[in-house]
Amino acid sequence: MQSGTLPVFLFHNFRPALLPRQITPYRMNSAITRFIDRLKALHFRNRKRGVYGYMWWTGVKIALIYAAVMIPVVFIGKYLINVSAVFSFFTRHLSDPFVFILFFISESFLGMIPPDLFVIWSAKFNSPFFLLTILGVLSYAGGIVSYYIGRWLSGQKRIRAYSERVLDKYIKTVRKWGGAFIIIAAIFPFSPFSMVVIAVSLMKYPFKLYLLFGLSRIIRFIGQGVIYLGILNLDSILG
Repeated sequence: MQSGTLPVFLFHNFRPALLPRQITPYRMNSAITRFIDRLKALHFRNRKRGVYGYMWWTGVKIALIYAAVMIPVVFIGKYLINVSAVFSFFTRHLSDPFVFILFFISESFLGMIPPDLFVIWSAKFNSPFFLLTILGVLSYAGGIVSYYIGRWLSGQKRIRAYSERVLDKYIKTVRKWGGAFIIIAAIFPFSPFSMVVIAVSLMKYPFKLYLLFGLSRIIRFIGQGVIYLGILNLDSILG
């Protein structure tokens, strides 16, 4: 190889990475136009498939179920059970790092502990919504762990067959509704998010799309915090 050949080769072949391309108004407008066209096409497909109607009615049903469960819980907590004592133990006798680790493990492996308890736990802090954001990010990261658990399961023939039978309902729903179902599972309570993510992985749903739709999980914790810390006035319950 002659002296200087390698640098010349690298320069000519990796020039786009070494030297930024000039962005002309035409290129920018063309990129924006293509992006808008893709959004319009996606919107048309979603309307044709009934995705928006599915998300709306599913959201309404889950909200009604949630209200039907929460109203008796609030009533029982106010008149029948000393909720303050229970919450006091949970919020004051467990170290913060332990709670974060426990939450992350739970969100990574089938959501063993209801996330509502951790939302309540955040009420002990002066800035609960910052903690809720952290919980949302940890849950999002736990979903990524669940996705890779699904990938591992897909490589185990016997376990994969069993897992696909157990998660068949979720797999079929994801195939039908795609990202809409992931968003619903991420946002609404009573949705086994970790199991849905494993099902998503088993059916080889694109990881990048999952990362995008899975961001809804962070919104869920902040929204639930607004309900719990506001409407239910948990700060007074916790004393």
